[in-house]
Amino acid sequence: MGYLRTPDGRFRFTPIAAALLLALGLGAVPAYAEDDAAPAKKDKMLELLDKLKAKGIISDEEYDELSGNTPEARAEARAERRKQAAREATDAQKAEAAKERYNGRWNNGITFATPDNRNTFNISGRVHADYRYFDENIAPSTFDVRRAYLTLSGKWNEWLTWDVTGDFAQAGTTLDVAWANAAYSDALQFRAGQFKMPFSLEQLGSSRFLDFQERAMMDALIPAKERGVMVHGAPLLGMTYGLALSNGQGKNNNETNARADQPDVIGRVTFNLAEVLNQQAKAVYHVGVAASDGYLPFNSVADPGRTEARGYTFFTPSAFAGDNVHRTRYGLEGALAYGPVKLQAQWVQVDYAGKTGSTEYDKSIQSWYANLMWMITGERYAESYRNGVFGRMVPIQNYTPGGASWGAWELGLRYSVWDGSDFQLATANNNTGVQQVASLTAPTLTTKAQGITVGLKWIWTPNFKIYFNYIDTKFDTPITVTTAGPVERLTTDRERALTMRAAFDF
Repeated sequence: MGYLRTPDGRFRFTPIAAALLLALGLGAVPAYAEDDAAPAKKDKMLELLDKLKAKGIISDEEYDELSGNTPEARAEARAERRKQAAREATDAQKAEAAKERYNGRWNNGITFATPDNRNTFNISGRVHADYRYFDENIAPSTFDVRRAYLTLSGKWNEWLTWDVTGDFAQAGTTLDVAWANAAYSDALQFRAGQFKMPFSLEQLGSSRFLDFQERAMMDALIPAKERGVMVHGAPLLGMTYGLALSNGQGKNNNETNARADQPDVIGRVTFNLAEVLNQQAKAVYHVGVAASDGYLPFNSVADPGRTEARGYTFFTPSAFAGDNVHRTRYGLEGALAYGPVKLQAQWVQVDYAGKTGSTEYDKSIQSWYANLMWMITGERYAESYRNGVFGRMVPIQNYTPGGASWGAWELGLRYSVWDGSDFQLATANNNTGVQQVASLTAPTLTTKAQGITVGLKWIWTPNFKIYFNYIDTKFDTPITVTTAGPVERLTTDRERALTMRAAFDF
């Protein structure tokens, strides 16, 4: 049965007999349910075939047939290997393509990001819809779209970021910021374009996250958004720095005078001691200093002063004549926050020095503010603080119409001072940057003002809030306001205003 007698009288297995012998031999191999036992079975079978072939019991052809090593089997195996290689190549190509694919999501704005988050593209914006009411005709009561920003920003290869923002609330769309930033590390970053200069805690915080509807009077003296370059970073725990060169001419302005075209130098350093003390989860102990140095061309004017309600401009000196004006600015800032309470204050002084003919002048403006804030609903200010500025406040529970939560509520009180008494009231023709006196058609101005602002903020969600502010500004000397149309002159020593803002950002 299945034996074959060879001419020399020996018996030899036929393939059928060999197959039966293989089956018997494999039957002696323990059968395991686990997948990793399969290679062992295969090895046993090949070992037995090898022995049968070595003893001459089966031929080479029979060995190839039983072991699956026929040309047809080898061709089929090669075809299968090609298919597998093609599948692996396709899978690798899909995986590589997935790394470049941008997937959209909501992250306080519309963000498209690659799966590894190394490349992003963001679409964001903000709308500030205001109403201002003045109790006398010192300024017109009006509805206003204070800001309407649309921002395109992003990140490339994780360390290059950029931002381009347009302001649609102005007469004709104007550029707000446009910059590119290279982050070599947290400690060393480089920025170029039009951006906020490193000066002032309140100014460097976004208008989306203001304590009050408007910044303090002091903000008029701050170098805000200008064109230039900056190196900045956070080199140590709790420390930030920024050092910039700018045109010194304000937003959207290039240098226009070859006699005064050297850049302004602007710098700021801050420390948050709470991070050093490992209390950053509940507290902020922030201190900072800033300074700038540069020149204004002749016929420039000192920075004007306006009330925080954006009503009356009470301080507008005449232009400087003669040589270029040397302008230096100094700033101090501090913020103490613990849990839901924050005390914040800033001081700034601006010096203007120059010569008109043989007459030298050195005039200063000082301004400062202090505000006390309280999150009535218990949110912590420390959770909104990062890298030397305060950011987005997130309610413990968002407001939902008809729901149990009313979002977050914040109460604030601010006192601010403007002192330009170096610019004494006099006629303008001496051209040393003095205040103008009144005439039949010109207003009477003042050199000093103090403002008190009481604010209530209702934060529905991290992206929507409503401001209610009452601002009372007291002038050191009475001012006279001249209205347009039929001439009406109003003399008063204060401005009172109620303001409201609906603020949405995405």
